Amino acid sequence: MLDTMDDKQRKPGAEAKENGMTTDSDMGNKNIDRLLGELGQQRLGRRAFLRRAMATGLSLPAASALFAACGSSTPTAKQTSSTKPRHGGTLLVAGSDPGLLNPAITSSGATHPVTGQLFNGLVRLYTSNFDPRPDLARSWDISKDGLTYTFHLHQGVKWHDGQPFSSTDVKYTYENVLLKLHPRTRQLKPIISQITTPDTNTVVFRLAFAYPPFLKWLDEDNGAILPQHLYQGTNPLQNPANNKPVGTGPFVFKSAIQGNQYTLARNPHYFKPGLPYLDQLVFRVIPPAEALQGFQAGEVGLLPDLGPTGPRLLQGRPDVTVTKSGRDGFALVVRLIPNMARKPFDDLRVRQAIAYAIDRPFIAQTAYGGTLQPATGPISAAFQPWYTDNVMKFTRDPAKANMLLDQAGLKPNAQGERLATSLIFDQGFARTAQLLKQELGQVGITLNLQLMDFNAWVNKLYIQKDFDLGYSQLTGPADPDIGVKRLFLCSNIAPVPFSNGESYCNPQLDALFMQAAREIDQHKRIGLYDQIQQTIVRDEPQIFLVGGISPWAWSNKFSGIDRAGSKSPYYFGETTYSTTG
Repeated sequence: MLDTMDDKQRKPGAEAKENGMTTDSDMGNKNIDRLLGELGQQRLGRRAFLRRAMATGLSLPAASALFAACGSSTPTAKQTSSTKPRHGGTLLVAGSDPGLLNPAITSSGATHPVTGQLFNGLVRLYTSNFDPRPDLARSWDISKDGLTYTFHLHQGVKWHDGQPFSSTDVKYTYENVLLKLHPRTRQLKPIISQITTPDTNTVVFRLAFAYPPFLKWLDEDNGAILPQHLYQGTNPLQNPANNKPVGTGPFVFKSAIQGNQYTLARNPHYFKPGLPYLDQLVFRVIPPAEALQGFQAGEVGLLPDLGPTGPRLLQGRPDVTVTKSGRDGFALVVRLIPNMARKPFDDLRVRQAIAYAIDRPFIAQTAYGGTLQPATGPISAAFQPWYTDNVMKFTRDPAKANMLLDQAGLKPNAQGERLATSLIFDQGFARTAQLLKQELGQVGITLNLQLMDFNAWVNKLYIQKDFDLGYSQLTGPADPDIGVKRLFLCSNIAPVPFSNGESYCNPQLDALFMQAAREIDQHKRIGLYDQIQQTIVRDEPQIFLVGGISPWAWSNKFSGIDRAGSKSPYYFGETTYSTTG
């Protein structure tokens, strides 16, 4: 692209000005044009744009409006078809074993692509700003003090077994499942002081204090609503409905071959008129390499995980779409998790030594095909405006790693070995695990690799906490208070999947998280999350490897896949349609 902007590129800025933005008269069009030019060339993320715009005199709301207006000129998904949506067709999706099909007890990225087609939350999130829009709730009101949220539910919604959905299902699910068992949503327990149901179509949440991110918690990912009539009086972890789910979503559960294939059929009574379009979704559990081969052969229609070689192999093919569109909620960080309840990982010097031993750029390129980038901390650089790179850096330095291990008392033996330990992981981390084994071996750490299936790995790391080193790739969806805090709070050291697996506790960090949760001013919140990232990296309870948003791919025999919101990989079935009839 040219450094200068044509009239069409300038239009978003003009629109923002017409919408009431005011600027310092000294700023000048030249500075605005320069910022917009860099944004149009995708050289600036949202955070960098906001900070530079504010430095020239714009207020935060004005800078945000300008960024939002210009976002419409930024390239997004490739348009693959001009065909109007039509009904019919079956989409085959490659994926991992989803385990139990209860979305209210897990944040697993293997479970929600299936359950997101079966269940709904009160809202659905859209755009890179994660704007809440109606799902089970058709509208809502917020009190002036920010303490009371009143949700007006769609009328006439039915569970897949024909029973009526009502506000009591919402109240039951939050009070008995989500606030107790969901790895993220359990954090809302001290924030939600009361839930009431004035009538069958109204539910009211009363908060203990004004909490800006509240609406962003309420999608299926963090707030899936379960049928009270099937779960009340049972253990939600062991209910038979976890294997034969009954939801309100666009598809109904049809059949399953556990650990192999899950088939969903169109819900003819879905409360959103005309949706969905497809007759059937088939989720097949396929190892990544085989899934890519199946996609290349035209047997698989949707490939959520391209692996390290997928983007290169699929580049330029006119019959497929490869994009990050629809994945705003999947800004992830891949990290090593040391068990700080075990020696020697309770020693900061050992954790830092491991961090210095790792070549992140090499791992990003070799294990992830360049689709992810080296990570600097717990928040992905793609998660704007919350990310900061103003943290302690751990570039590869074997000499410093050896020095720290010496200081920690881990001297090399005659064979040069300082420490023999183990790493537990599932198939998704296999290539990275091999690279880590080589790199840690160069500083005298012998790594015994223990490959497990997904459910066994989650159980050993998060439930039993029976491990030396583990790993996880976790997203920070919608707001850092939702996706980041749960991993580090002292109170979240619990036998819950995807919680504080490392058993790290820092009361000062907990206080920072609480302050950030209560802060209304966006600019001040950003500053608090800068401090949070700096504190975490200084303490190094996790060893951050790579991060970003990875692409996904689908056959151009289908369209609409990325139009189901900021987390389209969880909800794509609602908007996907066949382009071939």
